[in-house]
Amino acid sequence: MFRIPTSERRSVRAAKVTRGSCPVFPFDRPKNYNEMLNKIGVSTFLLALGLTWIVARYVPKIGALLSSDNTEVDVLTLHLKILYVLPAAIIAVVARIIRLHNCVSTLFGIRARFDLYRILIPLSASVGVAINDDFRKLLRLNRVRAMQRAFYVYAGFEEPKISKDVVFAAIEVWTWYWILLEFLVLLLLASGFLLIAGAYQPASLMILTLLVGTFIFLTHYNVCGKKADQQIDLITSDASWSTVIRLELERLAGTLTM
Repeated sequence: MFRIPTSERRSVRAAKVTRGSCPVFPFDRPKNYNEMLNKIGVSTFLLALGLTWIVARYVPKIGALLSSDNTEVDVLTLHLKILYVLPAAIIAVVARIIRLHNCVSTLFGIRARFDLYRILIPLSASVGVAINDDFRKLLRLNRVRAMQRAFYVYAGFEEPKISKDVVFAAIEVWTWYWILLEFLVLLLLASGFLLIAGAYQPASLMILTLLVGTFIFLTHYNVCGKKADQQIDLITSDASWSTVIRLELERLAGTLTM
């Protein structure tokens, strides 16, 4: 895939991000957890690439450094210098390895609150379990176990018992939610770097974008909640499933209170 033209300028064609070579193109719907992570990774790479270009555009020393090597790579239909692509690739790989969105979610309790207040408590109420402060505390302490036994058994990624279309739609919504979260982290880092470099005007615009993105992110939380409501409605529409879930939750609460 590498080519060296006759001109003095070297050009390397490598690792194109296209629908044919990428495991999950950014606009394809993921159908399992790995595809979701791949889509988040590709999107983070492209967003980091754009922010790298902005930083290079407004910080001359960075721009000169990234332009010092004329080796090129193809990204989508663009021919980009490799030193522009390399930082974005490193960021994307590191974010994929540490699961950046999950780290931030854990730090701020995003997924934990969602599981508790948008899934477990509504699901418990729907199957007839009495909700009180003690029960909420028990669910909070054993959230992962409760999600596995009462929710993912019916609405999991791999073999959902409810409609796959509903499950895949929820996965897609969550994927964009995590993409936006990682983008906000990148915006925060890039705006901080621009401020340190004295590029105040682009930094101000980036901070404004960060604020708008944060508003969209908070709004998107409710979109995820509506998808969870659809899943809960489908799960509890089956009387036998509701009975099993109620027994599991009551058993869970009983075990924790012993």
